[in-house]
Amino acid sequence: MSKRTGWALFLLLAAVILILNRDAYRGYFQDDEINAMSWTRFGPATEFLKGALQPVYKNCFRAVGFYFFHVTEGLFGLNFPKYVAVIQALHLLNLWMLWLLIRRLGAPVLAACFAVAFFGLNAALFDAVWKPAFIFDLLCATLCLASTLLWIRGWWIPSFVLFWLAYQTKELAVMLPLVLVCYELWFGSRRWTRLALFLAASFSFAFQALVLHPVPSGDYSFHFTPLTLAHTSSFYAGKVFLVPYLGFLLPLGGYLANNRRTWFGLATLVLYFVPLLFLPGRIQSSYCYLPFTGLAVALAGIAETRKTWQVAAFFLLWLPLDMYWFNLAKNETLRRDRDIRAWIDAAGRFAKAQPNVTEFAYEGMPDGYREFGLGATFKYFLEKNVTMVPLNSPEGAKLRQGGHAAILRWDPARHQLQIETP
Repeated sequence: MSKRTGWALFLLLAAVILILNRDAYRGYFQDDEINAMSWTRFGPATEFLKGALQPVYKNCFRAVGFYFFHVTEGLFGLNFPKYVAVIQALHLLNLWMLWLLIRRLGAPVLAACFAVAFFGLNAALFDAVWKPAFIFDLLCATLCLASTLLWIRGWWIPSFVLFWLAYQTKELAVMLPLVLVCYELWFGSRRWTRLALFLAASFSFAFQALVLHPVPSGDYSFHFTPLTLAHTSSFYAGKVFLVPYLGFLLPLGGYLANNRRTWFGLATLVLYFVPLLFLPGRIQSSYCYLPFTGLAVALAGIAETRKTWQVAAFFLLWLPLDMYWFNLAKNETLRRDRDIRAWIDAAGRFAKAQPNVTEFAYEGMPDGYREFGLGATFKYFLEKNVTMVPLNSPEGAKLRQGGHAAILRWDPARHQLQIETP
């Protein structure tokens, strides 16, 4: 297969992905996105870049990702399709860089096509291509892939800068220096001196996160226990081929293939998963996005040792299962988004008509929308902090008796938000 044919197949895959995900433009924001936009909408842009230039973990938590929301909210407002266009463009860029990486590692064209198609069409990554909230995962993968490609080409200084920014986007990037260690072991010329700077920065980030500024409790608290590892690893193993526990057979595939690309890909997969395996409070299918770049490399290594008909047979068996889960996720997402759009639209109209009301008591909410999203919605429209409490709570009773709070009642049968003005 010629190089030109390979590029033609890649462009065909990009077209298929865009067509397959066209319904994402009919979706709408979720609570995490409204919350992020309410944080970043009114602060100066420099405040969100400042953290990325500081070495202290607590001052730079995902600064690059939040800066994305600051910029895009200023450009797009609540025009959801424009956000989708950006994240899907990033997804295609990641596919292109993943293609370059796999080919740079020496995989044949057909094996690279199979691996990139598996990554690009994988239903486990559905939310990353549909929801701006997962821009952190997309951007982190973009920066890690670019950093890896630059390192391979010998441009270690810009590679380090992108690694630094990747960590300011999402914490999984802390493992990138170890991925580069694996590259040097299997493919490189053992450039340990230059790599020492990456490893020192990675150690600094990890030390600050785990020792100096640990999260004592909550979703972002690490739990280094066998029970946690068993729970999280089982979940993520089930996302590899969309069948429970089947991902645990990947080492067997690596043993049968027995080539450097397979082992490097498996090592990358495991390394990027390490931080996720000890975060039982933050389990999401789309968090597989960066680790699955390693999975794609491993599958390319396995595919090159198999006959063409075997690769095609696997893909034809996997694709219907993938489409089944994709359609389930699509239908559920669009159903929820219709209700959330109705809720946010009604909140926006009320905030415009009653800009001085900042106290709210709610009863019910759209499926998939959480309490912090309710408050963030009004904060976004009113440009000020608000009080949001359940109507049936003691705080809600006090607000209602005070006569200054608006009462929010969600009617799931009519898909409407009813608001009683104070």
